[in-house]
Amino acid sequence: MYFNAPSLAVIGLTCVGIVVSAPVLAKGFARRGKGVKYESNFVIQRAPQYTALLNIAIVVLSFLAYNGALQGPIWQPAFAVTSAPPEGALLIVSWIGFLIMFSGFIFMIGGWYSLGEALSTDAEILEGQKVRNNGLLAFVMHPIYSGIIQSLFGASLAATSILGVLLVSLVVAPLWLNRAKYEEKILIETFGQNYKDYAEQVGWRRLVPRFFPIGV
Repeated sequence: MYFNAPSLAVIGLTCVGIVVSAPVLAKGFARRGKGVKYESNFVIQRAPQYTALLNIAIVVLSFLAYNGALQGPIWQPAFAVTSAPPEGALLIVSWIGFLIMFSGFIFMIGGWYSLGEALSTDAEILEGQKVRNNGLLAFVMHPIYSGIIQSLFGASLAATSILGVLLVSLVVAPLWLNRAKYEEKILIETFGQNYKDYAEQVGWRRLVPRFFPIGV
């Protein structure tokens, strides 16, 4: 077994991300389920999380196949296009995937820190929560969800995983977008015009900053 350069870059980025995000994310988990407004609906709360975890598992298997640890018709081409050292267009795709994943980590981890005391790993309104427009929230309404989608899509590309790309594009991203819309609903119910004013400031961009000409 060997590790090609894009895979090593992804492993390094993941390790750094875990170390940087662990303190704030631990607090987010501790606040889960303690909100004054909370929706227990599975599609809202757990489906996005579970499918993201499934996507991570597929990406891990894909990287193992991509680096020659898993070989045979079961693992290719769905998990990884090749187990040979990447070159040419395939290598470019892998590095583009890494860059998208890097951007996703900035949005995801930056979003966690931007929310600060308002961070919970579930969709809910915490006691004393206020409308925030600091940090990454000054660019998009849901930087964490944007980061999760970018990270999974980028990692899938980096691993040349067709299955991973399809899962995040067709299942994971729509579920997180649906959760984002639910959060907006309860935020408007709680904060009214204050939240609408904030949303107007960022052009109602949920995932993609408004300095990109197109985006949701």
